[in-house]
Amino acid sequence: MPLLLTNHPFPGATFGLWQIVESEAFFRADLPLSSAEESDLTQHRNPLRRLEWLAGRWLLHKLTDAPQRLPMAKDAFSKPFFPENQHLGCSLSHSKGTVGALIVNSQKSTVNSQQSTVNSQQSIGCDIQVLTEKMSRIAHKFLNEVEKGFVENRLEEENLDLLHLFWTAKESLYKAYGLKALDFRENIFVEIGQWDGLLGEGIGRVEKGDFMQEFQLVFSKIVLPEEGELVTAICQER
Repeated sequence: MPLLLTNHPFPGATFGLWQIVESEAFFRADLPLSSAEESDLTQHRNPLRRLEWLAGRWLLHKLTDAPQRLPMAKDAFSKPFFPENQHLGCSLSHSKGTVGALIVNSQKSTVNSQQSTVNSQQSIGCDIQVLTEKMSRIAHKFLNEVEKGFVENRLEEENLDLLHLFWTAKESLYKAYGLKALDFRENIFVEIGQWDGLLGEGIGRVEKGDFMQEFQLVFSKIVLPEEGELVTAICQER
């Protein structure tokens, strides 16, 4: 089965990656959809995009460990959530036939040695991206001057990886914020604290008007079973 990995980036959190080789029928056999979800799926005409939509929700269902699929919905800003299971938070991403899913169970999460429970409304987000040379051409659209300087001061052979770290981090923060209408250069800030070429950590920040929130970030890069490499970024509210 094409499950690339599962890990636990934060307490109470599980992240999974799945590379799609199955047909729609495979996912539908174990994925009852609501009428709203059927309507949403119908909007996707591209066969690969339909598969990514189904596979992401199928993977998220598997990560819940629930015997039957938990009802899902989207809020006014298209952010997925579990209306009958408020202690669960989730995020989805896809890139070129691979999907990522993140779930956080606040009933299992702890944030310090006193074992205090994480707020069930804690913001989380994930993003995945297959490496592409195009990232170098669009970097000016999402890097601020400090971030641009960070990349320029590193070894040239690291540049493409670093651009993907910044991009996926900002996408994950955008999803965690959940209200859209953010400028990636003006409202979302990323500091990469550590990166060894495969794993890393950082700090993210979203600022808009009077709002400011910091996030923990974890990064990884994996070689796909087929050609290519993929970068992941996962964020959780600090």
